[in-house]
Amino acid sequence: MIWRKLTGDPEEFSMENRAFNYVCVVAFFLLVICLAFDMYICQSVMSVVLSALIVLLGVLYYFSRYRKQYRIGVILFIVLSYATLCINFFVNEGVDGPTLSLFSVTFIFLVTLSRPRFHFLWILIHIAVVTALILIEYFRPDLVPDSYPNRIARFMDLGITCMICITFIYAINTYLRNYYDRKRILADERALAIFEQNKQILAQNDALEKVNDEKNKLFSIVSHDLKSPLDSIRGYLTLLSGNMLDETEKAEIQEELLDQTKYTTDLLLNLMSWAKAQMHGVTVNLIPLNLKILVEEVASHKTSVAARKGIKLTYSIPPTVEVIADKDMLHIVMRNLVNNAIKFTNAGGEVFIKVAVKDGNAIISVQDTGIGIPPEKQQEIFTLKTRSTFGTNKEKGIGLGLMMCKEFVTYQHGEIWFESEKGKGSTFYFSLPLTLL
Repeated sequence: MIWRKLTGDPEEFSMENRAFNYVCVVAFFLLVICLAFDMYICQSVMSVVLSALIVLLGVLYYFSRYRKQYRIGVILFIVLSYATLCINFFVNEGVDGPTLSLFSVTFIFLVTLSRPRFHFLWILIHIAVVTALILIEYFRPDLVPDSYPNRIARFMDLGITCMICITFIYAINTYLRNYYDRKRILADERALAIFEQNKQILAQNDALEKVNDEKNKLFSIVSHDLKSPLDSIRGYLTLLSGNMLDETEKAEIQEELLDQTKYTTDLLLNLMSWAKAQMHGVTVNLIPLNLKILVEEVASHKTSVAARKGIKLTYSIPPTVEVIADKDMLHIVMRNLVNNAIKFTNAGGEVFIKVAVKDGNAIISVQDTGIGIPPEKQQEIFTLKTRSTFGTNKEKGIGLGLMMCKEFVTYQHGEIWFESEKGKGSTFYFSLPLTLL
């Protein structure tokens, strides 16, 4: 946290800017150590130079850290470093002193902070300056006087300089390694996040493709199933208009027309309800509803249908049971469940509608004594994996009603399930929350 404050927030400062701030802080403390040692061995010239360099380094750090003008700071740092090292070379024993080691550290700093296209330039400048200093001392050794007061001071200076160089190199290397490790971790996390996102998108695409396939299949079935009864109705009407039938035949055709019209009407009602929910979204209007009144409304429309097929339709609903539900959705659910019960029950069978109260919910059940559902079809009963089915009197259906029942019950915060045994009938249950008194 301290280094973050000293070097700058990664969100505000570039890596080069923060690296320069880091180098300034490390160099500041190392120069203070050098200054203390030079003052100890009475290196007055270098003490003055280092003092000035420490002040200038503080100024450069200020402009870089708080004014974000680190590029100018880098240039001034380079100029001051070369000037200081050149002075140090002549006042601190030349090639026998620590200056050449400090030149190497300066070069590492330049390569670290500069762009790759400038690296060759720094190599040339560095080699040129160092070579020039060595040649000057070789031809004019008098320009490099013996500056150490004793042998101990010289070895101490070399040792301290070596430790400073090692510390400086380690600090820069650690900073850069940590920086790139963080970048790598962030890159790995982003790559993983992108992978998971792509995985989710692919899964969603697969799901959408499956739904679209099922919808296309559904509409194909619907278009076929609408065409067939309409063709039949047209054919029957043609026969009736021809005045070629006796009264018995006319009565049979009229009954068949009624069945075909009923089937087509139920199919269109289901299709319109489902299409409206898919295209415009679902608006659920939850209000208190008396179950007995609603069931009586549905049963009154279906009793005649059941009677024509020889099926007894009965219901047992407590008069005081109220649920929180959407009236239109509940009508559609009840109508479809009763329709299916009648459709798949043989003549002489029965359909029962019952209501029970349990754990704050009303459990509505529609039970029939029909043919039941084969085990292999039970897993797909509430899905779009639809196939045309035929009732006990050849009544055709496409399975859209049960899928709508599940959706609409879910929208009303209920659940739907069933029990069925082939040859013994089926019971469909769904729950709705009771009205709170």
